[in-house]
Amino acid sequence: MTGFIAPLLISCALVLPAVEARAQAPRDPRAVSLLNAAMTALSSGADIRDVTLTGTVTRTAGSQIETGTATLQAVGGVAGRIQMTLTDGPRSEVINQSQGALAGQWSGPDGSQHAMAQHNALVPAAWFFPALVLAAALNDPSVQLAYVGQEMKGAVAVEHIQFWRVIPSRLSPDAAVKLFAHLTTADVYLTAANSLPVALDFNVHPDSNEKLDISVEIQYGGYQKINGILLPAHVQKFINNALLLDLNMASATVNSGLPASDFSVTAQDAGLKAPPGAVAPVSSPAAGRSGRTAGGDTRATKAAGGGA
Repeated sequence: MTGFIAPLLISCALVLPAVEARAQAPRDPRAVSLLNAAMTALSSGADIRDVTLTGTVTRTAGSQIETGTATLQAVGGVAGRIQMTLTDGPRSEVINQSQGALAGQWSGPDGSQHAMAQHNALVPAAWFFPALVLAAALNDPSVQLAYVGQEMKGAVAVEHIQFWRVIPSRLSPDAAVKLFAHLTTADVYLTAANSLPVALDFNVHPDSNEKLDISVEIQYGGYQKINGILLPAHVQKFINNALLLDLNMASATVNSGLPASDFSVTAQDAGLKAPPGAVAPVSSPAAGRSGRTAGGDTRATKAAGGGA
């Protein structure tokens, strides 16, 4: 069935943390070793619970180019928020994957809150801060880790790791298990030289069609050490190979104790529901993720919910 996500699949995603006999997802030892090396490089062993970043941003959607300031916040890799003050007005996006919640919302210049379909709230919530993304993958036993291999990302030699969340087959039909794995799949690329993340790839989808992939790539650069934490001062977000957000971080605060209320979602889920049995999404019709162009794809941005 096209354009729907099974409610049983979402239910499993919400109750998994409370399942006592939760299955341990398979993990490739090489992938685990590389991610641990990346965490050491990024945090020097420090426990990062939350982060607040501020900086400047350029947003490009088709012929519309806006500039302004941005505040980005994340907690534990499961909740993320970006608030931008731009030339044509404010924009925001919130994703909350904490226990008992799986939701997201976005707003445009008019301030109205719009719900994300739940399948678009399954992406890495802290995509702008790789240390929390990697920590969440390592610390969640339902996340499967696979080592893809060494390759080139542009002109950089990288180690390619893929990860996704697993629903125990006893809790859901096989088709839903495969669908959930696909919707939660992400690829991280670490430099072979120093284990720092250079890119994070995942997919978003139209609100009414989780089977259609819209590629997203986050590129990290300009690493700087702030308060003992190594963070990318330059972060770019591409949708369907076109640059949407260009962020330059000016400050970072870690472990300030961000309240849960900062990540509350009030808009109702825009995604439609259907009985279990949806098949895995088809491959993205977009070009491969290696080539990037300027000028965000307005149609892709709107199709994916119109968020940041």
